Amino acid sequence: MSDAIYAEPDMTKKVKFDRGEMEERIVDIYVSADTLRDGETSTKREETADTAPNNGPGDKFSEPDSSGKRPFLVAAVCLGLLCVLLAGIIGLSVHYNRAIKDSEDKRNNLFQLQTSYNNLTAERDQLQTRYNTLTKERDQLQTSYNNLTEEKGHIQAKLFVIEQLCQRGWRYFDSSLYFLSTEKKTWEESRQDCLERGADLVIIKSTEEQTFLFNLQLRAWIGLTDSVSEGTWKWVDGTSLTTGYWGAGQPDNRGQEDCVEIYYGQDDAVKTWNDDNCGKNQNWICEKVV
Repeated sequence: MSDAIYAEPDMTKKVKFDRGEMEERIVDIYVSADTLRDGETSTKREETADTAPNNGPGDKFSEPDSSGKRPFLVAAVCLGLLCVLLAGIIGLSVHYNRAIKDSEDKRNNLFQLQTSYNNLTAERDQLQTRYNTLTKERDQLQTSYNNLTEEKGHIQAKLFVIEQLCQRGWRYFDSSLYFLSTEKKTWEESRQDCLERGADLVIIKSTEEQTFLFNLQLRAWIGLTDSVSEGTWKWVDGTSLTTGYWGAGQPDNRGQEDCVEIYYGQDDAVKTWNDDNCGKNQNWICEKVV
């Protein structure tokens, strides 16, 4: 039957079919095709049965072959895992970049804070130095103020003393007060009077003071003597004479002349001293250092 179906037809022959034969041949063709398909299916089942493992005597049916689908499943699973892995890598990369950025921001903030701290520390040190300087200046000003206050008190006390003594006949010159006697006494008596007044016979220490006393136009005892040692002139405070304002030819030591007087009757203001007898009565000049 199959040979008849697949045989090449002779196209030179003219064949005539009636309706009954045509229907019969169509039926034979379909039957032949079905038979051929059943045979091929049966052959494939036998091959499958021969290659399938023997699971046991009770197995009547074999599992359908799914080997063709497994590569696709494995590929799908691998693709899914790859996608998950790629998503994880992307997530980690984003997180890492964000962490780096946060770390850089923190580092920059820390650097700025450190810079600000250093600047504030420098400003604090400058302010501390300035404060120490101002404190030192304040202490110096306070000391100066205290000194000035103390000096003011001394000046006020001096002014009070000067005012009081000037009312009693004393004269003021260059931080000293001078008392001019109106009576005459010996050199020793004159000195005693000065001591009782809180002073002593005058000690002449400068040309200006000598000139001031000369202009008082008074012949009076001063605090200079060589009664202890002849020719060694000393002031009443025990200091030796360094500069003398002797008159012409003086001292001449005539008749135990051991005490000195200032004698205004000379022409030169710085040449008015004369040695005289200490027992002679003369005016005197007392000096009180204010």
